[in-house]
Amino acid sequence: MKLHHWLTLILAVLLVGGFLLWPRFQNNDVSVDELTGTWRAEGVNEDEYPWWMEYEFQDTRYTLTTDSSYKEEGTYAITERFLDGSLLVKKIYKDGSKEYNMTVVTTDDPNMITIDGAVLNRVSE
Repeated sequence: MKLHHWLTLILAVLLVGGFLLWPRFQNNDVSVDELTGTWRAEGVNEDEYPWWMEYEFQDTRYTLTTDSSYKEEGTYAITERFLDGSLLVKKIYKDGSKEYNMTVVTTDDPNMITIDGAVLNRVSE
């Protein structure tokens, strides 16, 4: 075999091997749960009224409490991860009768996330 045939064969093997191995190096593991723990946001609205909200995520269950009487409990699952670091989280609550797909934006800081425009800081893990 001539040299250019060997080079073509080696290049073809590397390309095919790369295409076959590429999925193994991609981390699409949705079982990793960065949300586990307690997260809190607080602030003051334009009417000078202080507010707060707190999410607790643990073992596929969550609780949302707020400064008002609103409380929400249910289950959650991270259903999709995006390249920008954001997560699509499916919440099921009201005894399974309500479902909501929530986008959670992560940052370089593992103790800060954004949910529906509110910046939440990790209180505990």
